[in-house]
Amino acid sequence: MSIRGDLRVGETLRGSLRKKSHSYTVMGRVVLKRRDQRSRRLTRWEQWRLIDDNSEELWLEINRDTNMVVLHEPVPIQPMIDPLALEVGQTLQLKVNGRPYSVEVKDVYRADIDHETGAVPHLTGAVTTTTCVELRVKGARKPLSSIVIDEHRRREREAYRITTLAPEQQSKIFGRHVSRPWWVPGVARRLGRWISSVGPGLRGGWKSPLFWLIPFLILMAILAWTDDDDFSPAEDGSVFRNRSVYGGGGGGVGK
Repeated sequence: MSIRGDLRVGETLRGSLRKKSHSYTVMGRVVLKRRDQRSRRLTRWEQWRLIDDNSEELWLEINRDTNMVVLHEPVPIQPMIDPLALEVGQTLQLKVNGRPYSVEVKDVYRADIDHETGAVPHLTGAVTTTTCVELRVKGARKPLSSIVIDEHRRREREAYRITTLAPEQQSKIFGRHVSRPWWVPGVARRLGRWISSVGPGLRGGWKSPLFWLIPFLILMAILAWTDDDDFSPAEDGSVFRNRSVYGGGGGGVGK
C-alpha cells in the first residue's frame, strides 16, 4: 500500500505550535476509502493519530492525491452530536469552544476503514465503516469556521477544527515535512534522512570514507527503486471527502 505520510508509529516529532514548544508521539494510522456515487472514483485518505507532551490528542489528515496536510485539533462542543442523525443543510445551535453558534451541516458521507496500524481507540469498539460530517460554524473566525466529526474517532462532547498546513508550517510544528511525494521511494527517503544526520562527518572532503560511501548508497537506492515495498504509484488515492473548505479536498484546522 502506498502511504503518503512520512511518519512511523512510535517516532517522536518536535516543533512549535502557537508559540509553544511541543513534542508529538505518533500513535497510529487509519487509511479510509470512499467511492463517489456519481463518478465512481475511489478516493483514499490517511489519518495519523498523535499525542503531544500534554497528553492531548491531535490528528494529521493527508490527501493521497495532492499531499495536502491538514491538522485536526480537538475543540469542545455542546451538546454532543450523533453523525448518523444529521443531514446536509440541517442547522443546529451549538456551543463551540464555550460560545454559542449557529452551525450548518455542509456534508455527510460514509467511508470504509481500509487499513489500521498502531493504537487507534474507538469509542464504540472495532469498526470497519464510519460516518463523517463537516460543519460550518457561522460567524466564527477562520480557525473555528469549519469543524468535523468522524464516527470512528468520536469523543464525548468533542469535535475537530481543521487547518491546512503548508510545508513551512509542517516544519515549524513538527520539525520537518510530514508527507512525501508519490515518486519518492522509501529507500531514497531513508537515505536522505541518513545523509542529513551524517552531514558533519563529510568535512574531511574526498579523503573521508563517507565521501565515497554516499555515492555508492545512492546507486544502490536507484537499483532498489523497483524493489521498494513501501511504495506503489499505481494505487488510487485522494484526500478525504472533497471538502469545499480547501477547494474540494481537505480543510483548514480540524478534521
